[in-house]
Amino acid sequence: MAEQPAIPNQEHCGSRHDLTNGVEEANKQFFNSAGIAEHLSEHPGAVECARRLAAAMLKVYPFSEEETVVMDFACGTGLISRELAPHAKSIVGVDISQNMVDMYNLSVHNQGISPDEMRAVCISAIKEDEEHLQGMTFDVIVCANAYHHFASITVSPNLIKGPSSQEVFPPNVDHIVPHRSGFTAEEIRNAFEGAGLHNFSFAEATKARSRHATEPVTFFIARGDR
Repeated sequence: MAEQPAIPNQEHCGSRHDLTNGVEEANKQFFNSAGIAEHLSEHPGAVECARRLAAAMLKVYPFSEEETVVMDFACGTGLISRELAPHAKSIVGVDISQNMVDMYNLSVHNQGISPDEMRAVCISAIKEDEEHLQGMTFDVIVCANAYHHFASITVSPNLIKGPSSQEVFPPNVDHIVPHRSGFTAEEIRNAFEGAGLHNFSFAEATKARSRHATEPVTFFIARGDR
């Protein structure tokens, strides 16, 4: 379930490009700020939320520790990856923040895990021929607690192997949270189906506090197959 900025109509190319780049740069600067990666990697609430969300993922996809190759998109410090690792053959985390990636890889190293089994790379835009991914494809791409940070939630399935009206985030974070009201099931369905994904499903995963949110957030679990 990876996201890639939509290709805009030519007459709007400049404005859409500027918006996407502005949101990306703001998020990169925020998550590269001193102490953020360390805080998120150890915060009990973040750890517990990741445990719940990973448990929901494991219920909707048949992970196999001998076969499943996973991309953790917008991986942060790797909280979701750590929960999924025992159930997957290998995991590659991807994030826009170098500090987040460094914390992810430090944790992997400290646990004595081989980079072939679990590693993270820092890239700002996912492309199928991205050199850091070395032409890899993935059985499943997960993305947790991050959609609201993206300028566009248009889904790109290229890396997958073939066979809201209430604001929950305050205005002062709109430079890093473009979707302050969250998402409806219909919005997520349209994004998935617009990318050619089928067998769409959508359900509530858990409720928890989220950074910057003014009230508890309902987390969803959505799935689409290529």
